[in-house]
Amino acid sequence: MGNDNARRLTFGAMMAALFTLLTAITYYVPVLGVLTVFFIPLPLALYSARYSRGPSLTVTGAGVILSLLIAGPGGLILALLNAPVGFIIGDGVRTGKSKLYIFMASGLAVLITGVLQYAAAALLMNMNIIAELTGQMREMYAQAGELMDRMGQKPPEYDEMVSDALLQVQTLIPSAFIFVSYVTAFVTLAILFPVMRKLGTAVPKFPPFRDMKLPAVLLIYYVIILIASLVGEFEPGSTGYLIVMNAMLILRTLFFLQGLSLIAYLLHASGKPGWLLVFAVFLAPLLFPIISLLGIIDIGFKLRGYITGSKGK
Repeated sequence: MGNDNARRLTFGAMMAALFTLLTAITYYVPVLGVLTVFFIPLPLALYSARYSRGPSLTVTGAGVILSLLIAGPGGLILALLNAPVGFIIGDGVRTGKSKLYIFMASGLAVLITGVLQYAAAALLMNMNIIAELTGQMREMYAQAGELMDRMGQKPPEYDEMVSDALLQVQTLIPSAFIFVSYVTAFVTLAILFPVMRKLGTAVPKFPPFRDMKLPAVLLIYYVIILIASLVGEFEPGSTGYLIVMNAMLILRTLFFLQGLSLIAYLLHASGKPGWLLVFAVFLAPLLFPIISLLGIIDIGFKLRGYITGSKGK
């Protein structure tokens, strides 16, 4: 029992120190930080995959505090972004959760910590990153407009086009937050899981992309959003407009992925070569509406079952 406790404390101290080291390298050496940033959650994931939540939370907290002491406020920001992800990955592995569950939980952790840090920066340091970004875009468009005006090529509707573009950017920022959070989580898992497997930790795998099946309830949500957009007559910039536009974009993106999964399924079922799928993936964004429609049909009518002659699947 004593040896187990000593081993747990020693391993915890090592993982907290390694977490702090990776955080410090990422903060102080930006060139290496491009690579090390994805490995910051690894020590906490390894520890949480081996030990229960109590000790894991203690080691996670120790890593965050050490990062603050070694790398200052910048290190604290990095630690707070990565520590929850490492804990969630390791805890999910230890409790036998699926890779999809770990991916969704990790993406949600990245999203929540990112939003909280953005809110803290806005409240405590009076720093609004979104406002600064849109301000820079407005200046860029203004300079481009002046240049076109001097050349006599400025369209009459240029200012209105710029206002509409900036409104779209501001409206879709919540969706951008969500997409970036889950892309970050996906890349992190894609890097960490092979490393954890090499180090002797059994980690789950994603099922093949071609077997992806989104829940049919998404179609109900989509119909509700469509009706709301047609009946509501929301003013651009209003809360209702923001909700409808972001929900529409997220759902259509999910339907697009479902349609792409269907194409992968059909190519695999028909024994087509792999390069054809790669070509389809590159071509897919150009056919976004059509592939999204395929995804809707696949979700609602089990299109794969009709094609393969197994409607019950």
